[in-house]
Amino acid sequence: MEHLGNPSSGPLPELIWLRKMIVERALTRGDYVLSGGVRSDYYIDKFRLFSDPQVLRRIARMFVPLLTEVNPDLIAGTELGGVVIATAVSQLSNVPMIAVRKSPKAYGAFADEYVEGPYHQGQHVLLLEDVVTSGRELLAAKARLEELGLGVTPCAVVSRGLAPVRALIQFSLPRGHAKTDN
Repeated sequence: MEHLGNPSSGPLPELIWLRKMIVERALTRGDYVLSGGVRSDYYIDKFRLFSDPQVLRRIARMFVPLLTEVNPDLIAGTELGGVVIATAVSQLSNVPMIAVRKSPKAYGAFADEYVEGPYHQGQHVLLLEDVVTSGRELLAAKARLEELGLGVTPCAVVSRGLAPVRALIQFSLPRGHAKTDN
């Protein structure tokens, strides 16, 4: 389910633009093992999108309808790509942000903690991830935040179609689709 757009009215221009950016800048074809261990014949290198400040800002603006709907106290991002998009959304919205690590920090004043940044029990968090396939890491981060007494709405920029989470855009290609070099 795409967050933006009404299926009956067709995709919004922003979703058309995002699909185009993914294909033109971030899509590579080959034989890849994704983070959850699943094999794929394509890979979305989100840093080819996020490294361009104009593209990153435009993607961050796509979260405005969700910010209005969810009205979060905090924006959170998962390590590493989620932190990039969460930072951009936080800057755009003036909503403070926190970062959620994959494993606890092993050093410093707050060793053994998964969450970086201030939060208070009872706050509502919009948790952002970049690209999800199964959603395993995003759902693990959600569980960590809920253990701290935070309410969490998870969302990704791109879902490859297997994750049970909301995303700005669903993006999948049939196996063996025409080769795209990047």
